Amino acid sequence: MRFTTTVAVTAAALLSLSAAAAQAVEADPEYPRGNPPATNCLPSVYNPPTGQKDKPAGHYYDDAPDRNVAWWFFAQSGTGTLTFSPEALAEIERLNGKVEAICPVGGLKGGKGVWTPVGADGYSNINLLNGRIWYPGGWKITNPKTGRSHRVDGFWLHDFPFLTKASANAYVDDKRVPHEIEMAHYNTVDVFANLLSPRLNQGTFTLGPTNWKFLLSEQYAKELNEILGAKLKPGTHVLTLEINASVLPGQNMPLKPGLQKDEPGTR
Repeated sequence: MRFTTTVAVTAAALLSLSAAAAQAVEADPEYPRGNPPATNCLPSVYNPPTGQKDKPAGHYYDDAPDRNVAWWFFAQSGTGTLTFSPEALAEIERLNGKVEAICPVGGLKGGKGVWTPVGADGYSNINLLNGRIWYPGGWKITNPKTGRSHRVDGFWLHDFPFLTKASANAYVDDKRVPHEIEMAHYNTVDVFANLLSPRLNQGTFTLGPTNWKFLLSEQYAKELNEILGAKLKPGTHVLTLEINASVLPGQNMPLKPGLQKDEPGTR
């Protein structure tokens, strides 16, 4: 049900000239202080701030670009706000489902969706060898009645430059045996046509699409239905992404207007 997002600044990746191959890192990268990750979230299998070095075999991971060489990316920092569609919210409520964010992704107040920090400075990466635009973290959905869960931990848009879908590392019932899953697809022409959308958001100049709709894939629908007892049809609109990006690194950009992070100290 949650995927995204993102979620993330596609414009940054689309203008990338990087040709570095994806490799597992020997040390966790540091998240930028000016564009901090969520803290009210579950530890990732293999992302900071957990510091874990024992990622499961088969867990796909792309190293985030070093801030000193990521100058070619258009968006250096930002946020992605992923809100549930009415159909997705209704199904979560029907199941009394529990949705938890996985660091650095965080939840939105009121259970309206998730948010994720994005940008070339510390979060996003493009791998031109396999066409994947990578983002760390994710979300976990649990059916409290059965105890079964489905977890996304590390997700990507692909295949660059013809971006048409989102995929991820998926874990069933917290077993450390991930598999890759295609989660959603979207209207590529519409996304590209509204990719920059310059505007003011809460007095801050921002860039990025405002109405990026993700439609559930057949594979993700099948797994959510079989594992959690959901009743979702492939092609259902489940999430809408809004990106608020800056060309400067270390910027704490606002979320979609009217939404707030579910973080300690926020109102």
